[in-house]
Amino acid sequence: MQSKGPSRKARLASLLHREIATCLQRELKDPRLGFLTVTRVELSDDLHTVTAYYTLLGKDTKRNLVAAALDSARGYVQRYYAPSVKTRLLPLLTFAYDDLEVRRHGMDERIRAARATDSDAGARPEPPVKEPTADRP
Repeated sequence: MQSKGPSRKARLASLLHREIATCLQRELKDPRLGFLTVTRVELSDDLHTVTAYYTLLGKDTKRNLVAAALDSARGYVQRYYAPSVKTRLLPLLTFAYDDLEVRRHGMDERIRAARATDSDAGARPEPPVKEPTADRP
């Protein structure tokens, strides 16, 4: 039997993403959080744990400070999303810094460096496209 629409896990992950982000942006007044964005959430297969991945705008030196603030707010955030979650057990929350963007930027830099060593010094990112010639009468 094929299921229609998103799976239960995907729906719950979407709900948790929305609730956690809303709580962090609107409810918490901790100045240590600064410009924090919840980029994604991942649920375990048994739906008992949820990991909220976040990024920061600004310097990475604040990362430890933000991690401590999030760790101390974990219980509050769980209580915030508890009424919305309709599961037998409430998923336990953990926070993790999302370094995906940093890794992506590093890969872009490596590609640019490799392109600079090409014979055309990276001037032509794509092979030339041959234009179709029209038949002339």
